Amino acid sequence: MSVFGAAGWSRTAAIAVAGATIVLVPRVAQAQAQAQAQAQATPERGALVSASVAPETVTVGQPFTVRIRVRAPKFATIHFPAVPDTADAIEAVDPRATEDAGDAELIDRTAVYRLVAWDVGKHTPHFANVTVGSGGADQQYAVALPALTVLSLLPADSADRVPKDARDPLAPPGILWKVLVIGALLLGALAWYWWRRRVRRALEPPKVPEPFAAATASFSALDDLKLPEAGEAGRHVIASVDVLRDYLARRFPDMRESLTAQEIETAIAGSDVPVLPQRIVELLRRESSVRFARGAVSSGEAIELGKQSQAIVRDIQTAYEARVRQMERSPKGGRRR
Repeated sequence: MSVFGAAGWSRTAAIAVAGATIVLVPRVAQAQAQAQAQAQATPERGALVSASVAPETVTVGQPFTVRIRVRAPKFATIHFPAVPDTADAIEAVDPRATEDAGDAELIDRTAVYRLVAWDVGKHTPHFANVTVGSGGADQQYAVALPALTVLSLLPADSADRVPKDARDPLAPPGILWKVLVIGALLLGALAWYWWRRRVRRALEPPKVPEPFAAATASFSALDDLKLPEAGEAGRHVIASVDVLRDYLARRFPDMRESLTAQEIETAIAGSDVPVLPQRIVELLRRESSVRFARGAVSSGEAIELGKQSQAIVRDIQTAYEARVRQMERSPKGGRRR
């Protein structure tokens, strides 16, 4: 080992694997060092490999360059290492680049790696060996790099900040939470069921009351109004006959409410109404004279005409129920022999 220790000189380390020596060259004698390297890089002495890092001090995320220089005989083959992996928090920014500066007798080739560091402290980029082939034989040359100093971008007063300890994991919910969740689910299910029933009821057609029950309720409501006593005898007669016409239309479809008195008289003649048709015809004619001709009617007559309407409805319903009972008692099949 030779050391030039004069003041103002800087030293550059280069490893000659073939000679197993470390050469320190003064900056002012670069021309002499190149000549010495060319002399060493002969087929007898092998290749000369050197590596450098610039800059040697960077901040987190700041790119830096690693240069691996190989000087070898003219017909040698050089294989530089690939881009290093992310070990030691260092990774590559760009692919490897190559620079050539040789002459007719010497290969002077430099591989340039652009890297970046992501953690503070001292870090050393790790590269595989350089392979140089000459004369049918390959030689491995180790790449030795100085340590890289990585500084933090944070202010000085927060560089020594100690993070808080990790929090304990959340405890599982207790039995009260389970009860509350189950209760909420049950309430939601009940609310959904109630809403579905309400929608279905709204979509269902309204139930039509039985004809005789509807007529009885209408007559009762009409009697409660006491129209004859209030001077509305004609309205009492018209309303009573309207209830009768509605009942006849529901029991006998041919007697529609839109028919006139004469048309209903014709329809009654061709139907099996279980009362005397003359009773219905006379009542309808009297009601028509009041409705359309504004015929006079006293309170007593109005009450009597209302009672006739109720009597006709009741007689028809009695005959209808007797006919239904007779049909239920009649045998459904023939006699057995």
